[in-house]
Amino acid sequence: MCSFHPRPALARFVTILALATGTACSSRDSKAVAEPGAVLTIVSAADADALIPPIVSTTQGKQVVDQLFDHLAEPDSSLETVGDAGFRPQLATGWRWSADSLSIAFTIDPRARWHDGTPVRARDVRFSFALYTDPTVASPHAQDFAGIDSVTVRDSLTAVVWWQTRHPEQFFQVAYNLAVMPEHLLATSARDSLAQSAFADHPVGSGRFRFETWDRQASLVLAADTANYRGAPATARLIWVVAPDPAAANLRLLAGQADVLESVRGDAYVQARASTLVRTVEYPSLDYGYLLFNYQRTVSGVPRLFADRALRTALTQAIDRATVVANALDSLGRVAMGPFTHAAAGADSTLRQLAFDTVATARALDALGWVRSADGQRRKGGQALTFDVLLPSSSSTRQHLAVLLQEQFQRAGIGMRITAVEPAVFGARLEQGDFDAALNVWRTDPSPSGIRQVWGTSPRGNIGANFSRYTNPSFDALVDSAVRTFGPAERRALFSRAWQVVIDDAAAIWMYEPRNVAAVSNRVTPVGLRGDAWWASLAQWRVTSPPSP
Repeated sequence: MCSFHPRPALARFVTILALATGTACSSRDSKAVAEPGAVLTIVSAADADALIPPIVSTTQGKQVVDQLFDHLAEPDSSLETVGDAGFRPQLATGWRWSADSLSIAFTIDPRARWHDGTPVRARDVRFSFALYTDPTVASPHAQDFAGIDSVTVRDSLTAVVWWQTRHPEQFFQVAYNLAVMPEHLLATSARDSLAQSAFADHPVGSGRFRFETWDRQASLVLAADTANYRGAPATARLIWVVAPDPAAANLRLLAGQADVLESVRGDAYVQARASTLVRTVEYPSLDYGYLLFNYQRTVSGVPRLFADRALRTALTQAIDRATVVANALDSLGRVAMGPFTHAAAGADSTLRQLAFDTVATARALDALGWVRSADGQRRKGGQALTFDVLLPSSSSTRQHLAVLLQEQFQRAGIGMRITAVEPAVFGARLEQGDFDAALNVWRTDPSPSGIRQVWGTSPRGNIGANFSRYTNPSFDALVDSAVRTFGPAERRALFSRAWQVVIDDAAAIWMYEPRNVAAVSNRVTPVGLRGDAWWASLAQWRVTSPPSP
């Protein structure tokens, strides 16, 4: 899955969760006593963008919908994406593969109910698949279901998912990506305007939390579904409080007004380390930050300026990424390798990178006709080589990076303007293509096949999360081959070749891979933080009182 909004950022060590067991309890925690009616408050850099799964595009929205809606099955901490061994039941009590492996029949838990009391049925699974894949909805996640032929209803509690061809991640593809929604409440909503539907203002799911209130750009509250078929959550309420200013967010946490800040860095990290009220918790990173280019934009008077690979390569080689990342992140991040991270399945740290080379940059720009003027600025036909970089105002890391990039581009005679906007505006402009370049952060899926969301050629005009509008047939072909390959070694090799194509193509400037560290109140016992979704087990987190003397 995705996200293009203020993404978590960074940091390093201290308390490391015992991810293999899904717990993180110190001796202090083990003596704590659960508080009845406890509330867990999460301070967030941005508000959710939407609460209907197919149209959610941000981390903040995903955090909320994952509490409201269920999937057929959920991954364990191994995040194994091949086969079904790495999954445990959620909405489905079990499943059966067909003899030819072209279909899987999921048995829905007969106890499952929507929050309005209506039973969950197999037809809801069929309806949800149709919603995700309907071009009218234009879901950014539609490509996640490529290759699935259909979903049928065998009986009221059995949904059958059918594939056109076998591939190693069939189970992952449907179980991980398909959030099941209520047909009886959404069937009459206009699919081209789901965000404006009545359901969008008061979503009804089958998850362990119910929707309660949403004061946009301020706070969002979920209440425990105490009669839930999977058991009542450990806390009575989850509250997300929006605090776009990182310093204000950290002060709120340190003052005891919030329990969780999903990422800390810089001064906030130092203050969290020194506080007696909070502790820092590291969790795996599937995030990478990158400077993306708009391939379809007219920039500096040149139509589709960034569609020129030679120019993108010159821009990439103008940047000393190691120095920029060290300056902005210190030890809390490292230079990104490409559209994947060190924690990703099959990650290949041996791939060839475009090196920092100002001589090569100058030579390439001269050859392209962008010649230095007396003032040091590169121009072609009197038009300066300059572009705008969009970023969310809530991300201090990206603001710092932008200033450093601006300085390095200027040395090469390239002008770069910085435009910081509200997170919601940032997301909308990426989707609309209203930008020259942008500093974005993306959280990858556990599967390397998720790369198609962001860098695969968009089908039928639906860009999904490919905000660059990037296309490369060689990359598409390699990824298509990789996702159909069962042999682990061959599969890894094909993904490595696909990643190398994107890197060689200078599809983006791969900037940084953050080291994720959350600040958590000492009253809270976090459970099972996963690299793809630290919030996956929020229903099991406990807010506790201090131990008795």
